[in-house]
Amino acid sequence: MPQMEQTHIARLALPEFNRTFHDLLGFRAFVTPFSRSILEDIFETILWFGRTRDDFEEFERTARVTYSFLDSGAQVNQELIAQNFYAVIDRVIPALNTSRAAKAEVDQVPKNNADALIETNLAYYKVMYEGLLPFVCAPVICAFGVYKNINDDDGFRPRIGGKVNLNTINRMSRWLTYSENRLAIGLNNHLRNAYSHNNYRILDDAQVELWDRSWGPEIWHLDQLTKINDQLWVNALGITCGLVLYDINNRLTVESHGWVTPTKVPRLRRQELHAVAESLADEFGFYLKKVEALPNEVSMTLSVKPKGIDQEGKIIKGYKSHTDIFKEPMWYEERRVIDQLTMMFHRLIPYFNTEVEVSTNVVSLDDVSLGSLVTDFRTLIGLQLEDTKPETVERVRQVFKTDTLGGCTTFVEKKGAPRFVGRGPAKPDNS
Repeated sequence: MPQMEQTHIARLALPEFNRTFHDLLGFRAFVTPFSRSILEDIFETILWFGRTRDDFEEFERTARVTYSFLDSGAQVNQELIAQNFYAVIDRVIPALNTSRAAKAEVDQVPKNNADALIETNLAYYKVMYEGLLPFVCAPVICAFGVYKNINDDDGFRPRIGGKVNLNTINRMSRWLTYSENRLAIGLNNHLRNAYSHNNYRILDDAQVELWDRSWGPEIWHLDQLTKINDQLWVNALGITCGLVLYDINNRLTVESHGWVTPTKVPRLRRQELHAVAESLADEFGFYLKKVEALPNEVSMTLSVKPKGIDQEGKIIKGYKSHTDIFKEPMWYEERRVIDQLTMMFHRLIPYFNTEVEVSTNVVSLDDVSLGSLVTDFRTLIGLQLEDTKPETVERVRQVFKTDTLGGCTTFVEKKGAPRFVGRGPAKPDNS
């Protein structure tokens, strides 16, 4: 897991991810604890620690292109892409941590020590270039090769150990339908080679001379090194986010076909089941009143939610020296209960055997029955729904054992991206 203490902002990572990439999330999307931990790590980094809106837009574009390559390759050969993807995904978090540690070395150097800053920046670049990018790019380049039917270039096939040769990225350009290659942002093999082969000499005035066998010499200023490192880091986070998008959209499908080892979701105890059901109920527009689990049945009583007041909430992050204040827009959308329950039940699938029956009674705020829904998880899996638009769900409602919900509705709370609005004095320490 990422070696960072979780902040209040990290807990907003998943809502921000959903808001940014909602159009790419399929109906069978499932966020594992693994994917969630990566999202919390990268979204906290890209959103709040000195970043700008331009950084986030670059990050988002790269994530979308990365996912597009993976998805396009999967449409040609889903099993091959899945196997290449899951062969390296477990290496991503350690690689991110190693790069983050190298970045921390840079951050610890006094700003007036230009020589040390040049050394640590060059080392940081090498760590990302050699240890992070070859892993996160490997399944993407493989998927691109499959989609474009590139059979005469071994660079589009991962090496033993899962890494890929980053020089292949430059060769992708001949098959691209647009001029910009998002995977290439921040990549400079001359810079990496010069440092790796000790072909550099630090000069005065925060400059370094760099050369390689077929390149240079060139004079780079510390500001140039800092900029390219930041470009590569932001782009690596975007590529990683694209990988997470693929994992979320394909994990259940891939496991159901036996292409990779299934995720082991622990069997829930009663207290844990209540916590999971309560969290999901709140997300999909309900209050959980009761949940009970028997060996082959789980039953719930849910209450619909009323329409709240559209407003802006306040988030305060407190530090020793000051507080940062954020505003978070909140609003309510009316949704059909049947559509929300269908999504909620799908999110519960990994926690139960397929033969388990799930039944839900839905009541109004004053405990008047609005109807019930009864089905089993095998039936839900068999639906293979691509979305939960009202017209889509309406076509399959007849397969449920019991459905007396009609067109009743509930209100779902939605939240926008928090925005920084100001800085205040430190909160008093009451400890």
